[in-house]
Amino acid sequence: MIGIIYTVGSFLVAISILIAFHEFGHYWVAKRLGVKVLRYSIGFGKPIWRKIAGADKTEYVIAAIPLGGYVKMLDEREGEVAEAEKGRAFNRQKVWKRFAIVLAGPFFNLMFGVLAFLLVALIGTTGLKPVIGLVKPGSPAAQAGLQTGMEIVSVDGWRTPIWGAVMQEMLPRLVDRSHLNIKAKNKDGLVQDYRMDLQRINPNVISQQPYRALGLYVFNIPAKVGSFADISPAKKAGLKIGDRIIRIDGHPIHDWTDISQYVVGRPNQTLAVAVERDGKVMNFKIHTHAMQYKGRTIGRIGIGAVQHFKKLTKEDYATFRLGLLEGIAYSFHRTWTVTDTTLRALWLILTTKMSVKNISGPISIAVTAGESASLGFVQFIIFLALVSISLGILNLLPIPILDGGHLMYYVYEFVSGKPVSEAVEIVGQRIGIFLLVLLMLVAFYNDITRYIF
Repeated sequence: MIGIIYTVGSFLVAISILIAFHEFGHYWVAKRLGVKVLRYSIGFGKPIWRKIAGADKTEYVIAAIPLGGYVKMLDEREGEVAEAEKGRAFNRQKVWKRFAIVLAGPFFNLMFGVLAFLLVALIGTTGLKPVIGLVKPGSPAAQAGLQTGMEIVSVDGWRTPIWGAVMQEMLPRLVDRSHLNIKAKNKDGLVQDYRMDLQRINPNVISQQPYRALGLYVFNIPAKVGSFADISPAKKAGLKIGDRIIRIDGHPIHDWTDISQYVVGRPNQTLAVAVERDGKVMNFKIHTHAMQYKGRTIGRIGIGAVQHFKKLTKEDYATFRLGLLEGIAYSFHRTWTVTDTTLRALWLILTTKMSVKNISGPISIAVTAGESASLGFVQFIIFLALVSISLGILNLLPIPILDGGHLMYYVYEFVSGKPVSEAVEIVGQRIGIFLLVLLMLVAFYNDITRYIF
């Protein structure tokens, strides 16, 4: 119960911050351009806090439903406006002013990402050094010449002192499936260049198993049975301590991660497992146990890994921290790569090259908010940056009723010299509502299947 409250609380804090920043963009630019703001609201529905302030008697509101917000401006289309104030009505403004006011919300979301990544760069992030634990034979990493024990120094020219930095730089290239330029240091300290071809990577593998898509493993944990759980379908089927699992349902198993990745997604299913024992291959049928883990049903066969790898020490960790000037450059770079990756992923989904299962809804965001908050301030700030950029991109999509839809209308008005007709706006609103409802249904369905069924 406490975990649920913490998750919900983290989600509400996160979404309120991002909504406030987005709406403040509209509010601030409107005020600077001389438009009268009547209300600045975080949330919808019944107000739970309200304050009226300023020369314009602007109403500042925190409402009961924290799933959005709005800035209400003086507008003749929404009510009578006094003759003396008509020059401050939104609908009376020139196209470029209306365009700037609407654009400001998504733009502030993107700038929040820049500021958040700058803060993270200045504070620093500690993580494992990017020393390769295992390279999968025949993988893009193996074909490029990378080997177990090498340390990744940089990716596409950006320093990568920790695994997190490696993934930040690799992910954009993974999504567009181009090439990846890596500098890696071998055990003798020699740094060399490696070029990885990503064209044959399956886009659906990238979002869930990015390192495995490349053939890189952080740890080299052999696929051997080291122990059994109290409830162990594997032990019941006949497996023994020391057995090395080599195939599951015909899929090759290279290390322990392959086992967990395959089994977790198959609760209450019968698996064909091939193991190597005393030089002989033996086959078993194992029916997975279904259990609840962090709100979702996962598969288990009740085995533990062999604890053979060395205990991690301070020497295995590094801190990724930048100075102010380098941090500013990095924060803009990071914001751009997240934006570019998100847009490319959306395009892959629209062209059916990537599954719609990659779309996350409010439940996924809430769970991630709780997990990131539990990991500390820096991880929570990174989470806020990623969601803020996503919200900015979503709002810029050319869908009527979103900011991007209004911007599309203003571009038409600027080119043609006349505004979009009321009939077109009505049809556009219906299309926009349909598309957003469809998107929400897909997102909710994905969340429900991911965490409930």
